[in-house]
Amino acid sequence: MSHHFKVGDRVSLAFGFYDQGATGTYAVTRLLPTRMNGEPQYRVKGSDDRERVIGEGQIARPGKASSFGRRQSGHNPITDALNRIPSKT
Repeated sequence: MSHHFKVGDRVSLAFGFYDQGATGTYAVTRLLPTRMNGEPQYRVKGSDDRERVIGEGQIARPGKASSFGRRQSGHNPITDALNRIPSKT
């Protein structure tokens, strides 16, 4: 699968992104190699100067509800791993 966004494009986080405090618009700063499943990855930078590496399925053009090539699934390996961490309450 080829990258649908290019360096300089503005993107926002799509459904399924774990860090719900990370809303806002980001600029694509680098195209990264695809994941083993073929999903393109990007380095993006937010207005808070924080950078993230994110898969194409988790970003969208601002104002769009969905993103390219992402199959909706209830399974998210990162969320699953975080859910296994015991809480300190």
